[in-house]
Amino acid sequence: MSGGEAGIWLALIDKDVKMAELQMLLEEEIPAGRSALLDSFTNLERVAEYCESNYVQSPDKHRALEETKNYTTQSLASVAYLINTLANNVLQMLDIQASQLRRMESSINHISQTVDIHKEKVARREIGILTTNKNTSRTHKIIAPANPERPVRYIRKPIDYSLLDDMGHGVKASAQNVKAGAAGLPRTNPPTQKPPSPPMSGKGTIGRHSPYRTLEPVRPPVVPNDYVSSPTRHGNMAPPQQSPARTASVNQRNRTYRYPAPHALSTPLAKNRPRTHFERPWTH
Repeated sequence: MSGGEAGIWLALIDKDVKMAELQMLLEEEIPAGRSALLDSFTNLERVAEYCESNYVQSPDKHRALEETKNYTTQSLASVAYLINTLANNVLQMLDIQASQLRRMESSINHISQTVDIHKEKVARREIGILTTNKNTSRTHKIIAPANPERPVRYIRKPIDYSLLDDMGHGVKASAQNVKAGAAGLPRTNPPTQKPPSPPMSGKGTIGRHSPYRTLEPVRPPVVPNDYVSSPTRHGNMAPPQQSPARTASVNQRNRTYRYPAPHALSTPLAKNRPRTHFERPWTH
């Protein structure tokens, strides 16, 4: 038995097992689980009636309550187990049916592919009827010459850059004019990457009016350490002395003279002192 036949036999056996399992679920397990849930429903009703009457008639209420709790826990556990079993059986049934649907879909796809292949073969056969055979002669297309040419020896020649000067419609210049123009051009030094150097003075140092002059750093004024600012010191300080330039500018201003007041002329000192040509006697 080859590997392909063994695979087919295994697929058939698996299919039979799945079908038997599905039949057992549909006919036995799922109906049994449903009937168990119905029986549990009637049983729980009876248990509820018993717990209610027991709690009412029992003299020991605490004991009746504990017994009711035990019944409740056991009832919930049994219902959960029955629901879980029935749900697992239903899910297993759905899985088996889904696998069967996938298998049927694969079979349908295989049949459709087989039909498409058959149609392709028929179409190619019909196209082949309309064609004709062409006899092609198998001969060499390229024939080597009987007497091959000897290769020409390479001779190096200088490049002529003026070979294409006469082509086109541009301005044509003779060789003499070009040479004359080239000779007349002044020679200039090639540009360099160095920055321009500053102009030098007669002594070789940078002066005050030099364009590349760098300002010298100036230190800020510093207050003496023994200086203590106080209001009394400001009151006792002498008035600041004017600079010579300010004094000269003040002296150069036009002087204005005021006449003396009347009470100043009436004093004995004012009467006895000599008068100047700027003053005039005061008349009451």
